[in-house]
Amino acid sequence: MLKFHFHKYKYGKELLVDCFNLSDIAGRSIAMKEVHATTFYEIFLFLEGNGSIMLEGSRLDFESPAVLFIPPARPRIWNLHAMHDCKVVIFEGEFMETFLKDHLFLHRLYYFGNYDSPPVLPLQSNDIPFFQSLSDRIMEEIRNQSFDSQHLLRAYLYQLLILLNRRYTDCYQLKGNLYQNTGMLKFRELLKKHIQEKQTVKEYAELLKINRNRLNQLCHEAFGKDANMIIRNELLQSCKNELLGGNKTIAEISYEHNFSAPSNFVRFFKSLAKVSPAAFRAQYAD
Repeated sequence: MLKFHFHKYKYGKELLVDCFNLSDIAGRSIAMKEVHATTFYEIFLFLEGNGSIMLEGSRLDFESPAVLFIPPARPRIWNLHAMHDCKVVIFEGEFMETFLKDHLFLHRLYYFGNYDSPPVLPLQSNDIPFFQSLSDRIMEEIRNQSFDSQHLLRAYLYQLLILLNRRYTDCYQLKGNLYQNTGMLKFRELLKKHIQEKQTVKEYAELLKINRNRLNQLCHEAFGKDANMIIRNELLQSCKNELLGGNKTIAEISYEHNFSAPSNFVRFFKSLAKVSPAAFRAQYAD
């Protein structure tokens, strides 16, 4: 799988945020017919047109006006029906996390980590001028940098991220309490780090130094589901990424994810994805 890295010195001095028109990369990632991913966060503000994206093996259709959110390391293939009027904002996580001194900040944004709701936010007509203006400000400040541009760019991006999160939580009727639920954020962070070898509620409760009932309570408060289901979903995502991201055999992936036998891995995968690992990989390749 091809991986695109952030171009930190595109404008001379190091800058970890960028904003441009989708047409600027028409001949690169959005035109590729093979699986690829990035190492940075991406926000696409589609103002006209429609299309679809194969994201982590699932087809996601969208119609403008809408915002599409893609966190780092998400395999995808684009299928855009026409050149869209679209602004793209990309950034490295440290651009905001270091500034805010909060390494969990981006985990607090539902659209970058909620697998139950799609990573697409339909916009109302009265939303468009505001979000378009904010993205235009980011683009203009990048093109005409001053000695204090880093501070202003962080302010613009912070405003954009927070207001999009408000719209997203309202749209999908989420509780929006990830700012208070720090335990849940630490749980999601531990999942990313340990999912291949730790796959039980007991193991994560011990890492968090809480009991299993408390962990389940935190999970229900944030996402309306128990800890075991969140662990299973994270395990499925990790397996999907391995299936799409390289040439490892199904047996190799199963053992790397702590399954006692490939048949158990296939059974687990089919129970959640509704297709076998081999069929999933073949569908995405097609």
